[in-house]
Amino acid sequence: MDDSLLAESGLLSPQQWALLAGGYAFGCAVLTAFLLSDMLGLFAEVIGLPAAFAMLLLATPALVAGAGSWWLLVERRGTVTYLRGAAFGLLTALVTGALWTVRFAFVWGPEMLAAGPVQLLVGVVFGAVSVAGVLVGLPITFARRRL
Repeated sequence: MDDSLLAESGLLSPQQWALLAGGYAFGCAVLTAFLLSDMLGLFAEVIGLPAAFAMLLLATPALVAGAGSWWLLVERRGTVTYLRGAAFGLLTALVTGALWTVRFAFVWGPEMLAAGPVQLLVGVVFGAVSVAGVLVGLPITFARRRL
């Protein structure tokens, strides 16, 4: 189905779904950041993010990572499955976490990642956002399959 038929029928194009998925991932990342704000607030302070906008800034990479991973895993392949949707959420969470881990290493040096408490904090955050990412991928996959 070409884009002109999609526009006339009122359905979203694959590109629009990718952008919607990015926005959805950002919204879920903001919610997750606020739920983990005790740990992430400390992390944001350590890497020099302004406290007033820290949770929004921490979630921002999910906007681009979400759109890109949805396009890569779901739309480009043309197969909308729950496994691909879960992979979208997981990949989005891991890319977002990896970007902030790189930022931490840039500010404090890579050797700081070897410190025990830092490894624990990074591990807990990656674990929590990975589970959240997988769960976040399922509702948008459901919506995409139905619409």
